[in-house]
Amino acid sequence: MADQQQHGTKQVCVECGHPVAHLFTEYGAGHIRLTQCAHCKCFADKYVEHDVVIMLIDMLLHKPQVYRHLLVNRLEFRQASIERNVGKLGVLLVLFNVYIDWFRLEEGGRLRGQRELLFGRQHSFAVQYVFILLCSAVDALALLAGVLAAAAWLQRAPQLRRWPTVATALVVSSFGKVLMILLVIWEYNESYFPWLLDALQFTSQATAVGVLFAVSSAWAAVAVVFAMAAKQLAHYVVLCLAAWVV
Repeated sequence: MADQQQHGTKQVCVECGHPVAHLFTEYGAGHIRLTQCAHCKCFADKYVEHDVVIMLIDMLLHKPQVYRHLLVNRLEFRQASIERNVGKLGVLLVLFNVYIDWFRLEEGGRLRGQRELLFGRQHSFAVQYVFILLCSAVDALALLAGVLAAAAWLQRAPQLRRWPTVATALVVSSFGKVLMILLVIWEYNESYFPWLLDALQFTSQATAVGVLFAVSSAWAAVAVVFAMAAKQLAHYVVLCLAAWVV
């Protein structure tokens, strides 16, 4: 791990964002000393010694420091492909999104007095699930494409090669979706709960995008809003095509 920190890949202080030569110095097995940032005099990356629980709490608090640790200083998250565990989490989030969309369709149908979920017609469980799964996958890809397009405009340079890092940022900052498991454990009749999770996801993704591209919170929010608009457009196109086919 110490050797990994000595590579030429840029790493930064999580507090002020200034580059640092390394994050820590290792003195034998299990003994390290954190590097002090020459600019702000704080530890360059305190999360080297923190466990996952502390990082999750700081992510809930929208601290940019934890996103700098994950998206900039964790070298395994900056490779040419998505890290395996991040990919698994991404698939899990898509499946959670299927449940959220299904919940919303049922709520909308109940309010309209309809029992059919899709296009006012009866469909098998498998057809409904596959269709909602397809919509969720398209939504995820459209969101990624939207962020890449917005980042290219903000940075005045193509960002396509950074898609694994951007995808990692979107997956990591979408951790709030996992809270949908509460709808499985306890029955929530309030329809606003998924919307609260959407708000949490939006603010978390704006924080992650701001850290990743070193832009202000306002511009990061604009980029995420643009990406969400692209996602909604893609979702609408899929619904129109499906309605035309059916």
